[in-house]
Amino acid sequence: MKEIIVITGPTASGKTNLAINLAKKINAGIICADSRIVYKDFDIVSAKPSIQEQDNIKHYLIDVVDANCDFSAGDFVKLAKEKIEEIKSNGKNIIITGGTWFYIKSLLDKKELLPIGINKTLREELSSLDNESLWQKLKNLDKKRADLIHQNNRDKVIRSIEMCLYLNGPVSEYERKDNETYPAKWYMPDIKREVLYERINKRVDKMLKMGLYQEWEKNKVKYPNSKILENTIGYKEFFDLEKGIYKDFNFAVEKIKQHTRNFAKRQITYFKSNKDIKLIQNTQDILKDLDCV
Repeated sequence: MKEIIVITGPTASGKTNLAINLAKKINAGIICADSRIVYKDFDIVSAKPSIQEQDNIKHYLIDVVDANCDFSAGDFVKLAKEKIEEIKSNGKNIIITGGTWFYIKSLLDKKELLPIGINKTLREELSSLDNESLWQKLKNLDKKRADLIHQNNRDKVIRSIEMCLYLNGPVSEYERKDNETYPAKWYMPDIKREVLYERINKRVDKMLKMGLYQEWEKNKVKYPNSKILENTIGYKEFFDLEKGIYKDFNFAVEKIKQHTRNFAKRQITYFKSNKDIKLIQNTQDILKDLDCV
């Protein structure tokens, strides 16, 4: 099989089980494309598959860095390319699964990511600005890019400002180099919105029973002042509860569910922009499309 198999979709849509079942059928290794699974100790909050759940299928890019470290799409691409070659050398097929759209797009895009590192000093300076001021700053530097980003998406606005200042000009006008491309087939679980939202609500309840709150307590001590913790759904609501922004624990839990549903809605919007994605019901649908049955 020459193509890389991509199984993507919104959170709680069943990607992990689909990928594991498919990997058993086609002798594949799995590269996880998830911006939280890469962090050590984010076991419950990221719905990280346990060793038992991985079911003897080799998973890559889990527990790569700790929460005091930055991890970018560029870091993901570099490591993913290394793992692709490793999996190939072992004579196995390759499955990429996860909901971090930008990671997968950056890896498989025809154009390379801009080779621009993280400027911590600049980011600390920008983080003191409110959303409107940040967005206006980006608009002054690159109106075309600013128009494509919602002003509340602070991380993306800050990153765009960082790139504009590095390039000393609009990032939207920068000509990116050609990327080493991999042929890929894209699949996404076909799940109704109301069913997905119910799954999300139940998943949050399960996470709480597994010790989500206790995991947050442990990690906030282990990784003090970590922006990753503060910007992770399932943790940031407990920070807000601690600050008195939320009235009680149950209200914070409802906010986790709401924010996760909102996140899933945004994910679906991104995925729908890729016309190569085929909607599937189960592993058998993928096998049929790959002519493996």
